[in-house]
Amino acid sequence: MYYKHLFINLKADCQAAILEFIGTTFFLLFGLGGIQAATGEKLASSGMTSDVEQVLYISLCMGFSLLVSAWLFFRITGGLFNPEVALALLLVGAIKPIRFVLFVIAQLVGSIVASALVRVLTSQNLSVGTFLQQDINLAQGVFIEMFITCALVLSVLMLAAEKHQATAFAPVGIGLTLFACHLYILHIFHF
Repeated sequence: MYYKHLFINLKADCQAAILEFIGTTFFLLFGLGGIQAATGEKLASSGMTSDVEQVLYISLCMGFSLLVSAWLFFRITGGLFNPEVALALLLVGAIKPIRFVLFVIAQLVGSIVASALVRVLTSQNLSVGTFLQQDINLAQGVFIEMFITCALVLSVLMLAAEKHQATAFAPVGIGLTLFACHLYILHIFHF
């Protein structure tokens, strides 16, 4: 059968998907936990913390959480943690279709588990929903998100998928990319 070759590495793909689930959960647990801590601090201090402090705190939490998680899982799964990144790697031929499907399922389930853990481990409601500022329309929001996602995907493609001497340090550049992207978008979206 024509599709038989897709399932040759099914055991390895399933093992990688389990680790992708763990990595995604780890990344989002600390990233979303940081957002929860930043917004909780602002609520507890009656809004006395500065917006700049909150933006820096959230950006650092997300960027460093991705940096650490990607570095831990980079050699095993690639440390994708994002369906858009997985799709890009599928399109350039870096991962096979079965692994892509398993990774996307693992990433979605991992994000749900991480959100549930943050909710259970903190005493307040989740404060990680994003909303556009009043002066930003939906089209602008879509394009801003598209460009930020492109920056993240390009950093993965250029630093990790394209093999070179500095590939071992790709998680640093990818985490810093997410940090810079959050610095840009957090004044447009608010939590």
